[in-house]
Amino acid sequence: HEPNERAYHAFYQILAASEEEKAEIWGGLKGTDFNSFHYVGETDTLKIEGKTDGEKYSMTRDALAVVGVKDDRFKTLMRALCTVLQLGNVDFNTDPSDDEKCVVASEEELGKLSDIMGVDLDEVRSAVTTRTITAGREKYKVPLKADAARDSRNAFAKEIYQQIFDWLVRVINDATSADFNYGDAQDVEEFGIIGLLDIFGFESFKVNRYEQLCINYANEKLQQKYTVDIFRSVQEEYEFEGIELGEVAFADNADVLNLVEGKLGIIAVLNEECVRPNGNDSAFVSKVKSLNKESTCLIAERLHRPTEFAISHYAGKVKYDATHFVEKNTDNLPQDLIDCACRSTNELISTELKAAAEAKAAAPSTGRGRKKGGMTVGTKFRSQLTSLMHNLSTTRTRYIRCIKPNPEKVPEKMNLKTSNEQLLCAGVISAVKVTRSAFPNRLMHNTALERFRCLLPPEATLPDVDEAAAADGGTGLRPAVEAMLDDLLKKMEKKDAAGEVEKGYCCGKTRVYFRLGALEHLESERLAALGVLATEIEKIARGFTARSKFLKLKAAAISSQAFARGNLAKIHFLRAREAEITMACWVRCLFSGRELVRLRRKRAATMVQTCIRILLARAMFQKARRASTLIQKIVRGAVQRPKYRQMIKEAEDEARVNSKIAALQKRLAEAEMKWIQADKKRMEAEKKAEGMVPGVPAAAAAGPQAP
Repeated sequence: HEPNERAYHAFYQILAASEEEKAEIWGGLKGTDFNSFHYVGETDTLKIEGKTDGEKYSMTRDALAVVGVKDDRFKTLMRALCTVLQLGNVDFNTDPSDDEKCVVASEEELGKLSDIMGVDLDEVRSAVTTRTITAGREKYKVPLKADAARDSRNAFAKEIYQQIFDWLVRVINDATSADFNYGDAQDVEEFGIIGLLDIFGFESFKVNRYEQLCINYANEKLQQKYTVDIFRSVQEEYEFEGIELGEVAFADNADVLNLVEGKLGIIAVLNEECVRPNGNDSAFVSKVKSLNKESTCLIAERLHRPTEFAISHYAGKVKYDATHFVEKNTDNLPQDLIDCACRSTNELISTELKAAAEAKAAAPSTGRGRKKGGMTVGTKFRSQLTSLMHNLSTTRTRYIRCIKPNPEKVPEKMNLKTSNEQLLCAGVISAVKVTRSAFPNRLMHNTALERFRCLLPPEATLPDVDEAAAADGGTGLRPAVEAMLDDLLKKMEKKDAAGEVEKGYCCGKTRVYFRLGALEHLESERLAALGVLATEIEKIARGFTARSKFLKLKAAAISSQAFARGNLAKIHFLRAREAEITMACWVRCLFSGRELVRLRRKRAATMVQTCIRILLARAMFQKARRASTLIQKIVRGAVQRPKYRQMIKEAEDEARVNSKIAALQKRLAEAEMKWIQADKKRMEAEKKAEGMVPGVPAAAAAGPQAP
């Protein structure tokens, strides 16, 4: 796979669903993401065609509901896919006590697998770590090594996924089949079938493994049919046109198919190596090279490793690395795991794997005591491919080639290199070579007549055209086309070995076929004739262009002259106006100067008069102000003098009263001091009296105090 490719989209869609939906499917999905399962892992691709995985899950759920997969049936399908996911989480380690045994690395993951399958934990553990061997009538269990257990686990997961896929295809076919969807289907003897086959794309990576060999083998098989179908279509076309086909050479890949599926081919040698004890990849490659050394398709180079070989496919050389070819070719799914799946509570897993096991047991023997059910992967693939080719041979096949224009998958961008590689790998180029081998070019009669009639000389005449026959797509134009081409391709006629003249073309009922170089010759002659006519047309066109250009230049010159004259007149007018304005300004300045002198003199006289009037008025004002001030002073003095005398008298009376009050206050203060001193003396006398009369309280001895 390419680096940005993911595992199956269904796994990512389940894990991107909402937590409620995941819990309804299986409780073990709650809180999980891409990193929770080893078969999925982290991815950088978060959107496909503008949709997230969560949105794609809803679309898938709705689409499955259309074909009847809904409710419990849908949950059963999702749980079966969860079983595949959980199988990838069950890993194995070597048993510390015995290197020939293995133990489950995580009991928790094994318990989840037991839960989703609905099988007892011990039965699941036994199925993944041991294998039942049948020897005659006896059966005994053999422990598996860690690597063998992983291989069995992976094979079991692939088998479950394959059965799920096959079941879903049957469901879709039943939902779209006329047998089950029409009421009168029983009255129809046989229905037509429209089948869609999405074929493998040719793969060539840096390292190509067993898967690429199988894919490219299928492509070689389909390319062989594609080439045969193209050749048959060419043959039918020539027969319809009434043209002898002759010998058509095309690339046949039968030698490549013989190298892969022949008796001594790669699949046969690989099957033999799988049966042989201690068979290995290096021995397989060595046998393939020695048994097919005469094959031109097998490439053995000295620089190849012991496990490397190359095949020259129709699309190019591909080098394969045969590492693990023997292991991958062996169908190593133990019966123990199939029995375990048959006991699963998941109806889809148990029913489909049980049916597959029964079909395997009922398969007829293919010789050497081996049953068809025990075939290797390569043999199964070859048988299925042979059956597919047989079914395709009974149908009318239509081919649709899808080309990816650029690796980035963005619109309006074409990468020529990758597109050419895809055309080569799809076999389109080889198909074109087949269709163009005898007559590389072809044209319809009317097209040839329209394109090359101009090459005939003017005096040439052509047979009358049967318009009715030409309109119906018949041979009405054929005589005219033959007469025209006989004249134009006369130089290309040559004689063959029998001495017969071989023309450069062959005219059929509706098309004319050109031999190699004939159409190129006509096209070159037509190009030369059209060149002469083109020269005449160019002469007229150039004359018209030149005249148009001259008239435009003339009009532009007149416009330019008018504009220049206008500018000159404007300049002269502006200069004259500027001079006139200057003179008028000078005259005005002269008169204004005289008027200014007069006004200044008048203003000076006015100022002198004003100053004199101001001085006189100021002197009169000051004299009047002095007089009024004196009058005011005399009047105010006369008014205030009686009031002053009264105030002096009142002040004298107040001073006398204050002196008397001060004398009284002094006498009162002296009396108070005398009383205080007398009181102190009395209290001292009482204290002395108390000390002279013992046992008598001081209060009693002192006697009653004066109030």
